[in-house]
Amino acid sequence: MFILGIILAIAGAGSLIYGILQNNSVEAQFSSLFSSGSVDPGTLWIIVGVIAAVIGIVLLVAGKKKAAK
Repeated sequence: MFILGIILAIAGAGSLIYGILQNNSVEAQFSSLFSSGSVDPGTLWIIVGVIAAVIGIVLLVAGKKKAAK
């Protein structure tokens, strides 16, 4: 579980960075999403990156707690 957490955290960070580079401005994308409902493809990478990073961190913490027992 610990290794999977590391992999997801790294993949999430990479996806987040890629999405930010695609959009050039995270704030502009989110304001566009809420005002018109349309976004650039990079926004999907940002969302996937955040979700993967959060799941990865949760798995890291759970894996450390399990290994400590």
